[in-house]
Amino acid sequence: MNVFISEQAETDLLQIYRYLAARNPAAAESMVQQIDRRFVNLSQFPFIGRDRSSLAQGMRSLVADIYLIFYRVEPEHVVIVRVLDGRRDIDAEFQR
Repeated sequence: MNVFISEQAETDLLQIYRYLAARNPAAAESMVQQIDRRFVNLSQFPFIGRDRSSLAQGMRSLVADIYLIFYRVEPEHVVIVRVLDGRRDIDAEFQR
């Protein structure tokens, strides 16, 4: 199954990378690779994440270190909706 990354998720990933790279470029690269591996996992096993329907209908999440990958499984592909630091107020992020 193909993985489609939403525009908002692309922005999230860029912000994560920039934040980490300013402090430790190697850590930034490592985190991006870890998140990318999780995307590959989702392409093979789209329902491995936790059900997060309380945030939005059909929403699921998968952990990548301290980050949460929020996604929906659609008939033809997996849509990555957001990638957020798990320490943030997730409910508030989804109410925006």
